[in-house]
Amino acid sequence: MDPIVYVSLGAALAAGLAGAASAFGVGVAGAAAAGVVAEDEKNFKNALILEGLPMTQSIYGLITLFLILMVSGILGGGFKFTDPNNMDNVVKSAILLGAGLTVGLTGLSAIPQGIIASAGIGAVAKNPKTFTQGIIFAAMAETMAIFGLVGALIMIVTGVGF
Repeated sequence: MDPIVYVSLGAALAAGLAGAASAFGVGVAGAAAAGVVAEDEKNFKNALILEGLPMTQSIYGLITLFLILMVSGILGGGFKFTDPNNMDNVVKSAILLGAGLTVGLTGLSAIPQGIIASAGIGAVAKNPKTFTQGIIFAAMAETMAIFGLVGALIMIVTGVGF
């Protein structure tokens, strides 16, 4: 397979999977937020913060997309791995695919994070003192996405370089 296909897939999977998961997570939390704000407008600030937490996975996906496009030369130059017969080019392109897939798959953590944030929004509406706990519970799901981003950065830096 042509190296540009690997690179393009890596970039698309990083942003696409993480972005779709973030949209789902934000949607679930947003539905809960709309309900508690309808009951009491004072809940808006806390609900908005908790609703926004699942959005970070899409940021990780976007960062990874830009890194993949930059190190491969697609963004700001010309594609660096043009010779599909050069095994080094194929390996580097496959590494970029792996980096994108890592961020995309760990970005799926935005879905359970949205569910956790939704429960936190309901809890905060009943007892505003639970806001910090709600953030901590939702942040636990975020950890997997951070691990994925760190892993992808290590793959990109050590496997392809800047």
